[in-house]
Amino acid sequence: SQPREFFGSMPFRLTVLVYFGTYAVANVSEVALDEYRVPDELQRKKVKVGAASLANVSLLMWRDAKFAREFSSTGAKFFKPTPIRTLALFGVRDMTTMVATFYGAPEAAKYLYKEHHFNQEFAEISTALTIPVLSQFLTAPLHVYAMDYFNRQRARPAERLALVSSQYGKVALARGLRILPAFGLGSYSNNKFREAFIKQPMLETVPERIIRRATIAVSKFGRKGTVDK
Repeated sequence: SQPREFFGSMPFRLTVLVYFGTYAVANVSEVALDEYRVPDELQRKKVKVGAASLANVSLLMWRDAKFAREFSSTGAKFFKPTPIRTLALFGVRDMTTMVATFYGAPEAAKYLYKEHHFNQEFAEISTALTIPVLSQFLTAPLHVYAMDYFNRQRARPAERLALVSSQYGKVALARGLRILPAFGLGSYSNNKFREAFIKQPMLETVPERIIRRATIAVSKFGRKGTVDK
């Protein structure tokens, strides 16, 4: 009901920063791979997944630590440090999402259109929309446990298990719905952006691509001028 208040809120601003930073690092790593002319596709994926994961995990751990303090049930918003166990669980959770987004989905798409002759566009968009979301059903227990440990470090294992069991369904669904636009549609759109503007044919460097396009444009302009005469 109040869009200005929503878009100006701390959770929204921090979340935008996390996703912008993640895709920015992924795209910069793509440019670096082209500049260094790395041809091996597996090596390129490892570098991109590693770079994006490092950026995303670092940013999300920072953001979620702020969220945990801000929305803690204990009310200790500013004085309670975030436990290492909570940060570690956030890290594993987010690393899993990054692997699913930047490695699992592209590999699944490649398998569908190479081995089962699916339409390539359909394979890419369907896996981009489903793989990251499905990964949230694996990591939801980690998320619940991490938040619970922040709030109740002395809780018994049976109490934690009961909380994870009761919260699992709605947390997994909520995280899946949140991941869908960010790393489903966002990942597919970013892949198309990289293909159009960053990923270089035959490992061209950025300056080489600029020169090639400029040469083609000048050549076309020259031919047009000749025809007009």
